[in-house]
Amino acid sequence: MSRGQHAADDGSFQRSAGGAMVRGIALIVAAVVLGVVLLRATDSPAPTSISATSTDTASTTPSSVANEGSTTVPSTPTTTKAAAHTASDVQVLVANGSGVAGAAGRVASKLGSKNYVIKPSVNTLTTASASAVYYQPGYQADAEAIAALLTPKPGVQPMPDPAPVKDLTGAHVLVVVAANLSAGN
Repeated sequence: MSRGQHAADDGSFQRSAGGAMVRGIALIVAAVVLGVVLLRATDSPAPTSISATSTDTASTTPSSVANEGSTTVPSTPTTTKAAAHTASDVQVLVANGSGVAGAAGRVASKLGSKNYVIKPSVNTLTTASASAVYYQPGYQADAEAIAALLTPKPGVQPMPDPAPVKDLTGAHVLVVVAANLSAGN
């Protein structure tokens, strides 16, 4: 084409644009069909089952009891808890929520003497009204063992979200020292 001239009047422009439009529509249809096929292939009509690996919140296993008519009747589910780890495999963070200087350090020393891996002590974000031992999934038995070492024995609970400290630094168990524990530990 020269400057100032239009396309040829032979219809070649319309054929070229029409062909591009047909190819575009064909690609869109193919993409939609492929998407539908993939969605149907990945969707399952059966409900999805979620299984936990190792948690402390307890897994329930229904046990069966056979009655006289040889019919199996499910009985009350049983609850199991994860076993405690070796103390040297449990990382513990002790946080001072009492406002009493050195309270977390004293508790950390006591737990360190029992072979727990102690992270550097920190302060809680707010003053704690009661001492508590919080645990990550899989560490409830360890948290209970740690709580049993302290006087008075603090409550044991799953780790709250958000945690009462700025950073857990990879700890499995968090001990929050409030005024009641700072005096006795």
